[in-house]
Amino acid sequence: MKFSAVLLIVPEDDENRAVDIVKRAGATGITILKGKGLRHNDRKTFLGLGLERKESLLLCVVEKQLAMRILRTVKSELKMDLPGGGLAFSLPLDSVVGIGLAQIQAFQREVADDL
Repeated sequence: MKFSAVLLIVPEDDENRAVDIVKRAGATGITILKGKGLRHNDRKTFLGLGLERKESLLLCVVEKQLAMRILRTVKSELKMDLPGGGLAFSLPLDSVVGIGLAQIQAFQREVADDL
């Protein structure tokens, strides 16, 4: 079985919605990291301070075929093609340790549903 890491960078306000969408699309576990987003064209505010947007980074390791399903679902439901909608991508993983048998079986069921 081959795995991919799916990463989503979404506005903090959309975090819960993104988690629900990713779970519905087949992810069995998600790690959430908090951060701040800076852009090349940030507007200056009072006293020259820039606005920093609070972001959430969602990371999940899934079976390779599920990665594309997750990305398609997230793109459409979170409107990621609009400005400020976020960013999502996947990376292939060569080696993975720590995935239990129950998760592998869940991935196999999800992939079988697509066939």
